[in-house]
Amino acid sequence: MVINKNSLDRNPEACGVLLTWWKDLDNNRGDRAALRRCHNTVDIVFNPAYHKLWLTMNKLGFGNRDSVALIAGVLANVKNHQGGESFAAQMASMKDDSNPQISSLRFKRLLKIKDKEELFNSIVRIVKLMDGSVNACNLATGLYWWNDYTKKEWAYSYYEKASESKR
Repeated sequence: MVINKNSLDRNPEACGVLLTWWKDLDNNRGDRAALRRCHNTVDIVFNPAYHKLWLTMNKLGFGNRDSVALIAGVLANVKNHQGGESFAAQMASMKDDSNPQISSLRFKRLLKIKDKEELFNSIVRIVKLMDGSVNACNLATGLYWWNDYTKKEWAYSYYEKASESKR
């Protein structure tokens, strides 16, 4: 089995570090609350919990400070890690008989985002709409590498799941 070292969700060590940090927020509710109150990634870097995550992720080769700040801020809003399906497929999963958790229109707007600050606010809203139950490692991979490749992969996963759900 080949492990993609650039992917947080396919790198067991990186995913483990990320999930351990996220679970530790339960023991440090003040850090979680402070991260949830952040309005942008600049606010996030003033939180010691971010630095703890960044120092560990940097040792694993994930040293982009802005991307790790984005991940820290978003994951503070995650309530349950749901492995298995990709985050994009989870967005397309049905919340009731006829509607996906995240509408196609909101998903299309998400894919047009280029700025990480705008991405932060949009993803936090989406995580909240999904009641905080997401694939944390897959989401973190997408946030870390937010680029055209990520957007295409998310589109493939979202629309594939959406078409399955309509059958």
